Amino acid sequence: MKTLKSTIRSLHGSRSRFLHSSLSVMALCGVVGSVQAQDSAPALEEVVVTGIRGSLQEALETKRNSVAIVDAINATDIGKFPDKNVADSLSRITGVSVTRGFGEGEKIAVRGTSPNQNRTLLNGAAVASADWFVLDNPSRAFNYTLLPSNIVSSLEVYKTPRADIQEGSLGGTVMLRTRRPLDMEANSGSLQVQGMYSETSEEVDPLLSGLYSWKNDAETLGFNISLTRQDRTLLREGTEILGFERQNFGRGDVWNPRALGDAYFTQDRERETALATGQWRPTERGQFTATYLNSELDANNTNHNNYQWFNGQAGGGTIDPGSAQLVGDGVVAGQVADNYAEYYVIDRVSYSETESLDLEYLHDFDGVTLTARLGHTEAEGGTSSDRQYGFDAFLGGSSFNGLDSTAFIGGSPETEEQLLGRGLGWMMENQRIMSDEEDYAGLDLQFDADVGIFHTFKTGVYYRDHDKGQFQNGTRFHWLTDAMHSDDATAYGGGSDTSGWNRWLYGNLNAGTLGDYAYNESGAPYPLLNVGQAESVIFAPEAYANAATILFLPDTWNVNEKIYAAYFSGDFEGEGFRGNVGVRVVQTDVGSTGYNWEGDWLAATIDQLGGYDLLVDSIDDRADFNVRQVTEDHDYTEVLPNLNVAFDVTEDSIVRFSAARVMARPDYIKIANQSSANLDTGTGVRGNPFLDPELANQFDVAYEWYFADQSMLAVTYFQKDISNSLVSSTTVESQYDPKLDRNVDVTFVQPNNGAGADVQGVEVSYQQTFGDFGVIANYTYTDADSRDARDPVSRPGSGLVPGSSEHMANLSGYFENSWISARLSYNYRTEWYDGLSEFGSEMYIDDYGQLDANVTVTVWDNVDLVFEGINLTGEELEQYHIDTQRKARLYDNGARYVVGVNYRF
Repeated sequence: MKTLKSTIRSLHGSRSRFLHSSLSVMALCGVVGSVQAQDSAPALEEVVVTGIRGSLQEALETKRNSVAIVDAINATDIGKFPDKNVADSLSRITGVSVTRGFGEGEKIAVRGTSPNQNRTLLNGAAVASADWFVLDNPSRAFNYTLLPSNIVSSLEVYKTPRADIQEGSLGGTVMLRTRRPLDMEANSGSLQVQGMYSETSEEVDPLLSGLYSWKNDAETLGFNISLTRQDRTLLREGTEILGFERQNFGRGDVWNPRALGDAYFTQDRERETALATGQWRPTERGQFTATYLNSELDANNTNHNNYQWFNGQAGGGTIDPGSAQLVGDGVVAGQVADNYAEYYVIDRVSYSETESLDLEYLHDFDGVTLTARLGHTEAEGGTSSDRQYGFDAFLGGSSFNGLDSTAFIGGSPETEEQLLGRGLGWMMENQRIMSDEEDYAGLDLQFDADVGIFHTFKTGVYYRDHDKGQFQNGTRFHWLTDAMHSDDATAYGGGSDTSGWNRWLYGNLNAGTLGDYAYNESGAPYPLLNVGQAESVIFAPEAYANAATILFLPDTWNVNEKIYAAYFSGDFEGEGFRGNVGVRVVQTDVGSTGYNWEGDWLAATIDQLGGYDLLVDSIDDRADFNVRQVTEDHDYTEVLPNLNVAFDVTEDSIVRFSAARVMARPDYIKIANQSSANLDTGTGVRGNPFLDPELANQFDVAYEWYFADQSMLAVTYFQKDISNSLVSSTTVESQYDPKLDRNVDVTFVQPNNGAGADVQGVEVSYQQTFGDFGVIANYTYTDADSRDARDPVSRPGSGLVPGSSEHMANLSGYFENSWISARLSYNYRTEWYDGLSEFGSEMYIDDYGQLDANVTVTVWDNVDLVFEGINLTGEELEQYHIDTQRKARLYDNGARYVVGVNYRF
């Protein structure tokens, strides 16, 4: 009769293949819980390996004993995960790339895919995720800013699939594992008190965390809880071009920058995370595990941008043909006359929060193990309020060169005094909330078997009911009611002048000029708006008496997916080989709900309010807009077979082969029944609820040589034949712009399934210890080619594979003895296509390399002093548009330094 402990051991793959490991490795695994000795077995001397080398050894054992191609990072010591952010840790794994828009890891991608084509699971289950940033769209990509690294004990990246792991990834599936109380010592845990200094903001913020674990003497009942509080005062300085468009101003049909500005972004982040796990073994055969996660991120931010229009939009400013400098078919420098400029400030109340409850029951019958899972996870995030201030002016002209520009008034550069003299041109307030929610249930059965080479069979079913959507509305202060349009409306300051909102604002509230609210901040490119002071005057309660709050019909939608999955797999083993073969069948039913209407969306939504008939008629004079919610249904079924085989060529070397069919569902914003436009830039996007998933037939061949403790050399070749890749098409429509009080042309981009892509590459990993020193290095080469024709004008993004850098590399050196542990790590990747910007332009991120350092000094057996440096060289994030010489954005997030104390008990 098997005990529950032996069942858990078999579930983690500890069968006869562990006999290939040496006795010292078996003893090590016994210490960290991978292998537990039976009572009847002779006692083995414990070999305790901790610190960097202990984590590396455990990670190598995870990789070595898996039948799939897996890379792992482990934290053998409590509270000593190698990075503050899980995404930053993942960036050190071969073939994994990370986005760092605000200086810390946010989203990850594997092997030349985009972030939304990969999945992240916490202890095998999904965790809902919502973004705080106003320019992010509801996505399948997991936002790692929700998870501090100290709640994770290990992470594994499955680059080849198994039938019993949830589908949905073209690149890889990340398994985050948390600590479980029955696997820990009773009354053990850790405390961390640290401070982080940010170079750009020059502020010091607290990083506090604690973990406590308890279990009874019988080891049948236990719980642990982890609490984390992390603050960050963020300052990101940058220069940015707000989109590119094709235009013929006398130099042919070429790409032109729309507008260029200096951006000054500040944010106060406060993240609080609680993770609690309880375990109960009511019998020797049964075990309950409940895991609860709650993470809240307050991310209030203010963005200043002083920018100028270049391309004839917003009332003038066509580029002078004689002054224009072109690189390829795009303008990189030139002069503009009589153009429009805005000092534009957005003050946002932003947040992101996630909550999840996972219940698991495991029971061991004779020869059969049952695992049942039930859970719920939900997330919400976005901007609950953004108040926008536009202090605008018409300039005498502008000159620009790359990302540098100068505004002119009367033939001379605009002075600070002239900038501060700008009056308030407009104001508005928006709200955009994204939501994510999933209920799930699963049942797995594992059977011991003796059928030829097969020793285990596994089958199961899984159900997911997932909702993802967003809600958006806005308050507009310059729309006059019918009464205000009459000659008797002088009480409103409007009279018969329909632009009277400005008169009311200035006359009744004395809004004044930018100079009335500005202050000087050291290092800022211009005086900044005192948002608190401006808000009390410009957004005073009286202002809302002449305002209307409207629902943004195009931007309010929801996608529901009901997913039914079943699988069957078998684990096999023979002389010198082992593996797994299986098939997963998945049915996906999609219901995409959004608003439909007749005519102009703005007129339609204003018409729902009532009392704005003249305004509605000025936009669209039809009587009935027929506004209604419509659900578009779509479904598809996929059969996903997979095979993983590992051959033990020698005692220390393994050759692996894998073949599989994988899928990634389209991003939610792509299948949303929605249509949204940015009237300032004349660009828009539309969803397509009838998109099919992207599919790939993939093959992997790997060689791994474990030539010493904590040492390995591995080479992997991978190939992916991707079908149904997403491409875009464009259409041009006329939309009403309430700021300009006229119609403007909007170019809409809509996704479609394309011809696919071919992706292949090579990964090389090497690590070795040299006494107290060690080195870890890896390199990934990726060749990604789209089979779609390249047409950046009418089909932006076509012929490109998002997220794929041709070269990625990591190099770490470390030193460790009984009292000090030090690591220096460099992470590098070459340029990659990052998808379409919020303005519909193709965006690329230039080469990026980051240097990080960590030093831990043990002052007592259980007390460590910690010193960390993040982005030590202050690497800047550079973006461009199609041609590397056509710069689009440059952001400086600066370096960060951490000093603190860790206490383990």
